[in-house]
Amino acid sequence: MRNRTTLLACLLTALLHAQPQLDSLDAYIARSVRSFDQPGLAVGIVKDGALIWSKGYGKLDLAKPDPVTPNSVFYCASLSKAFTACAIGLLVDEGKLAFDDPVRKHLPWFKTPDPYVSENFLVRDLLCHRSGWITFDGDLLWYGTDLSQREILERHSKEPFTYSFRSNYGYSNLMLIAAAQVIEAVSGQTWDRFITTRIFQPLGMDRSRVETADLASMSDVAMPHVRQGQDPDAPQKSMPYQPLQGADGACGVLSTVSDLAKWDAMWMNEGRAGNKEFISERTFNTLTSVQLPTRGQGAGVALGWFVEENHGNKVITHSGGMPGFILNHAVVPDKDLAVIALGNGESYSVFAITEKILDLYLGDGKADPTTDLLRYVQADRTEQARRRQDRIEARIKGTKPTIDAAALNGTWTDKVYGDAVISSMNGSPVLTFSHAKQLFTGALEHWHYDTWKWNHADPFLEPGYVTFEFDTDHKVTGFKVDLHSPDFHFWKLDFRRQ
Repeated sequence: MRNRTTLLACLLTALLHAQPQLDSLDAYIARSVRSFDQPGLAVGIVKDGALIWSKGYGKLDLAKPDPVTPNSVFYCASLSKAFTACAIGLLVDEGKLAFDDPVRKHLPWFKTPDPYVSENFLVRDLLCHRSGWITFDGDLLWYGTDLSQREILERHSKEPFTYSFRSNYGYSNLMLIAAAQVIEAVSGQTWDRFITTRIFQPLGMDRSRVETADLASMSDVAMPHVRQGQDPDAPQKSMPYQPLQGADGACGVLSTVSDLAKWDAMWMNEGRAGNKEFISERTFNTLTSVQLPTRGQGAGVALGWFVEENHGNKVITHSGGMPGFILNHAVVPDKDLAVIALGNGESYSVFAITEKILDLYLGDGKADPTTDLLRYVQADRTEQARRRQDRIEARIKGTKPTIDAAALNGTWTDKVYGDAVISSMNGSPVLTFSHAKQLFTGALEHWHYDTWKWNHADPFLEPGYVTFEFDTDHKVTGFKVDLHSPDFHFWKLDFRRQ
């Protein structure tokens, strides 16, 4: 009996030493939430298959008293990409497709600007951001759009590559949209249905959804928060959810810390859910192996995941961002560890919290990523303020447009995006992007010369600036849009009069 008691004591002591002391973590996160001015945050730590620590901070909606909890539903944005990759993996395990199948075997209509690439583009290539397009190329086609996924992909196939095929990293939401189309073609189910029946339900992710319309009947839902027009001095306010169904595959999952803990537990257990195989070991290894190396030893792009190194440990991770949400999670399979941080605002607090918890388990626990990130945030805020002030100072006051506003009316077309319409309303020109009318409709306010400020309806993005172009007879022929955004390529748009 004494030997057994001694053994149990030794095991308990070893376990206690293996687990970091989390007493100070709560206070650290609370300070981080305040420092980043984060509206709401849900955090979870998953260890050895179980959610061992979780808590909510802040509010679901700053205008209401309801608090964030570990069961609060958040729009997960690009955390969804790993779900899409997993869905492909499940179909591979069933023998219905292979990672190295040409995409056109399943989507005969799939095209790129290069016929060779179109023929040789593999299912694997859809999931690892090496297509040849630059980061976020084509995202205006799905943002607030009324286009179908096939229409989005067919329009974007006209956009020239920037890089050679498989040579450079270019984060592509559209290729994950194409992967969703592959899932539908192979399985006979929509991406929504497949994710729900083949992933959510088997893993017991009971509060996870793929349709924002479902949120109307749910409670404990985190609302997205933005500052109007990216103005750092504007108050944070909640905004309605955007359906963004055209982006299914790239995003679309809505979930909670409690549900994502079950998802991440499967990944930390190398594809097993409890004692059962969820995805095969071979598929798990394929999905989590680097397909395109990036800077750092062992780091790179996997399939639906990124791979990083942290204190000598392999970490598979993915963040997400959408108007009003920034989220992050990281899984360390060799340590049976995962960290989840979901935020309903535009701050980087989720990255600071993830890194802090990883350091508690993998490092010495002394890292202070909140302070480090806040320095970066302040420097960026100063730079962006200078950029906005420079535009104001560059404005030439007292000028007039060289043609009457009524002459701007008509339909204008970009060869990839499609149509925009300018019409008169209450004596002022109004610009509308035809495929995203709810977001991209707004009055044109004269700025200087033949440039007009575009006060569109989207609360997330800054105002735009539209400059008209003329032929040698001074007939207006087109316009360009200058709208500062790291997410959307307005600078590529080239609207021509029809």
